[in-house]
Amino acid sequence: MEAARVRFAVSVTTACMMVLGAAGLARGGAGSASWPAARSGGERPVSLPPGPRTTVELDPADAPTTATDREPACSPALGGGPHPDEDVWLFGLPPGGVPARFVAVTPEFATPDQGRLAPAVPAEGGTIADDRGADVAWLRLPAGWTLVGGTAVVAGAADRYTLVGVCAARGPSAQLA
Repeated sequence: MEAARVRFAVSVTTACMMVLGAAGLARGGAGSASWPAARSGGERPVSLPPGPRTTVELDPADAPTTATDREPACSPALGGGPHPDEDVWLFGLPPGGVPARFVAVTPEFATPDQGRLAPAVPAEGGTIADDRGADVAWLRLPAGWTLVGGTAVVAGAADRYTLVGVCAARGPSAQLA
């Protein structure tokens, strides 16, 4: 029952983020306590490019994967880490082409108990930030979750988004995967 309520809340939040993005409203800092996702100093106010908002998929080459399947990529400005019992996931838009910016990112994860969750960044945690001119989104989640897919709403032109880095947890829960 709890998982169904979380899925409903995520779908409503994602729909709201899409409406706000389509209206051209700037991203805000609304975070929730659903996941322990600290705010970053790399967060920046952004003017979104004019034009339509597009929903794009996570690059299929990036899923399924766990944090321990990838080389560690920890950055103090992008979620920090390694954290005890939490993985940091970092997503980005492909370089080159027409500039695009994230409005919302909703990666989908399978949990160790076989549930599925899709936390929306930034509405339910994490941050959309600028990393040396590249638009990125990061979030901290419990260790051991598996990235299985996801979508993002972007302003500008992009055909997909990618998993650009993971900082795996340190501690006993990191062995769940």
